Amino acid sequence: MTKIVTYKKIHQNGIDTMMNEIALEFDSEIFPKTKSDTSIIPDKYWVAIDNEKVIGTVGVLIIENSVGVLKKMMLKKEFRGKEFGVSKKLLKIVIEWCKENSISKLYLGTMNQFKAAQSFYKKNGFAQIPKSELPNNFINNPLDNVFFVQELNNLKKQTLNA
Repeated sequence: MTKIVTYKKIHQNGIDTMMNEIALEFDSEIFPKTKSDTSIIPDKYWVAIDNEKVIGTVGVLIIENSVGVLKKMMLKKEFRGKEFGVSKKLLKIVIEWCKENSISKLYLGTMNQFKAAQSFYKKNGFAQIPKSELPNNFINNPLDNVFFVQELNNLKKQTLNA
């Protein structure tokens, strides 16, 4: 059974292993050569655990009083898809936390090759925006080239889709 828990340092080795596995899925680089972005620990960070192994992560980095950035939304390949619902659980926990903490906008950056992720974000209320519409203090992976935003104040009655 999959559970979502708050990040602790004991999870880091499992996260590193998962990230290496995910990187092998792609022909091009998905992590920057410098560790500046990947070393950022979000303000709030969760880990998906299945059978005592890390299978996913998600976090939020607060960049302004009411603005957050979705960070480190990653999931092992064998746990992706609607039938597992792990992506939905991870996103839901972030959005609930943001609402509880008066975060009204949530931005994210991703890469062009992550088509399934882009579709997931769109199905769950994110709107694609040009890079020029990002906040000045937006922190992103330098390899990101597709950006989204969600107005969380409009989510009171919206349900998340897988």
